[in-house]
Amino acid sequence: MKTILVPTDYSDTANNALHYAVELAKFSKAKIILLHVYPIPVPAGEVHIAIISPQELKKGNEARIKKLEKKISKQAAGKTKVQSIVRSGFAVEEIMNVINEKKVDLVVMGITGTGNISEILIGSHTVSLIKQTQTPVLVIPKDARYKDMKKIMLAYDYSKVLHEDAINKFLKFAKLFKAKVFVLNVVNHIESSTYENAAACSAIEKLLKNIKHTYNFTSAEDTIGEINAFADKHKCNCVAMIPHKHNILSRLVHESNTKKMAFHTHIPLLALHD
Repeated sequence: MKTILVPTDYSDTANNALHYAVELAKFSKAKIILLHVYPIPVPAGEVHIAIISPQELKKGNEARIKKLEKKISKQAAGKTKVQSIVRSGFAVEEIMNVINEKKVDLVVMGITGTGNISEILIGSHTVSLIKQTQTPVLVIPKDARYKDMKKIMLAYDYSKVLHEDAINKFLKFAKLFKAKVFVLNVVNHIESSTYENAAACSAIEKLLKNIKHTYNFTSAEDTIGEINAFADKHKCNCVAMIPHKHNILSRLVHESNTKKMAFHTHIPLLALHD
């Protein structure tokens, strides 16, 4: 991992994600790119108000992010290269542009909320980015503190085809930390899992052969709740999901009904596009 992109709006949540990213960069010897995207104000209707010129707006934003860049460089104690970028426009669009321009390996972003990840993510830039980018996105809860990811859960629906590109990105991440991987499949009580699980294990075994891992199968009506319980029981440092259509993360991101989407926000979420 060579380049980590950290979009920021200077909030406490974004700053927490940034501090997490710095520790991750120090561990992996990666470069950090700070990105702030600001909108150009447009007057509405016939109301005459004073508007800061685009030049002044750009200058002010550049000064602010440079100040943050210096602070983070100091925090990294010279062990991590930090670069800052300011763009005007739409946040997700500009994040995507920087990902492509700078060949970003990982995006680290923050989330806020009180424990319900659907309420936290729906409608946010984070979700929009997860839907669009092929680059892994690490979502950092507002109260998370950096820990080496020695235990990573891969919550995966074994009934879906495992895309090699997504799993290879996951493997690079797991190997970086020399992590133990807990592969978890949660099925509904009415679903039969024996044959499908055996076939899935055979396919995944070939991909995970060089990583310490275990296979775990459980059935529950509350899929997210079961993931929560498993992560707590095994003291996982991160939960990885591949948000292809109709799987756990896809439902988590798209559903408006949030009652069953409780998720412990102290655990970072790694989203890997298929």
